[in-house]
Amino acid sequence: MQKTLTSEDRKKLKLKIWRTFGFVLFAIAIFSAIYFFVLRDSFQHTDDFKLIPMIIFGIFGIFFLGVLGYMVLTFVKDLNAGVKDCFEGIIEDKKLNIKQSTSRRGGYGSRGSKTSKTSTSRYYYMIVDGKEHKIEYTMYMNIKVGDTIYFEVAPTSHTVLFYEILENATPITTEPIVRFDPVDVPNSKIRQAPLTRKNKDVIRVFYDKKLRRRIALFVIVGLPIFGLVYNGLPFLALYIFPLPIIAAYQLYKLITLFFNFKKSINEGRKNLVATLVTDKVFTTISNSKGNHVKYTVKTAYKTVLVSEYVYPLIIVGDEITLHIATHLPIILGVTIEDEYYEF
Repeated sequence: MQKTLTSEDRKKLKLKIWRTFGFVLFAIAIFSAIYFFVLRDSFQHTDDFKLIPMIIFGIFGIFFLGVLGYMVLTFVKDLNAGVKDCFEGIIEDKKLNIKQSTSRRGGYGSRGSKTSKTSTSRYYYMIVDGKEHKIEYTMYMNIKVGDTIYFEVAPTSHTVLFYEILENATPITTEPIVRFDPVDVPNSKIRQAPLTRKNKDVIRVFYDKKLRRRIALFVIVGLPIFGLVYNGLPFLALYIFPLPIIAAYQLYKLITLFFNFKKSINEGRKNLVATLVTDKVFTTISNSKGNHVKYTVKTAYKTVLVSEYVYPLIIVGDEITLHIATHLPIILGVTIEDEYYEF
């Protein structure tokens, strides 16, 4: 269904155009500064391939300005068309797409290696009736999976001009949802059950990974201190403050980790925490190593990562039971509608 653009819609689109123009002017100023202070001499010499950096710089600048010009054109087309697309449906899922790119600079570091810069871009989506819609961060944070939503989108630029949550995913009751910190969960919400063999294996893997990391940090931080003490220069440790405090803290965390692991295994019990699902989202991370997907479920107790198989089984508004190690911050599994799924 389509509707005519309102004056408020036109203001939003025009504001997008002015913001893009402002960014274009800023980019032109940056490119001009680079040219006048770095590359202008390349025009005065045509030997030894000195024009190559200027050509590459020009191609990059034209491409960059072309992208911005295309963005402006999409907003102009929406204004000229004078209509907007209207949708209504249930939010089936939320998606966060993180793209990481590494670019190498022409300069060299202190050891002769090329310097590099990693940039991260985040794009937010909601999925309604099987179709992805790109949205802004503020809208992404205000909506939840399961909400019934009405929204209006510009057809060319895909800008969300208006949205309204018609019905919340979690039914509104006279008692508000109570959120508990992990250390403040009331005893009435916690039961206990014996650890399974698979639970113990998961705890050992978690412990081994944490132990290696703690030892590595302690060695890296503590090695300079031990070197000074071994050479009879303990007073020089004052000059590398606060490394002694960091080393002491890492040693404390290392010892605490060991005893908590022993207690968790020896007790042979796990906590079962009943909690309400408030939202869920899957995140795709794209970088030079490929694509990686994380499935996150938000509950009134805490946010947890689940497997790809379990994720679609969890419904916002339902109560689930988290299986948690007694003395370590690790989720061992989840119970959904009396069915237990191990992680």
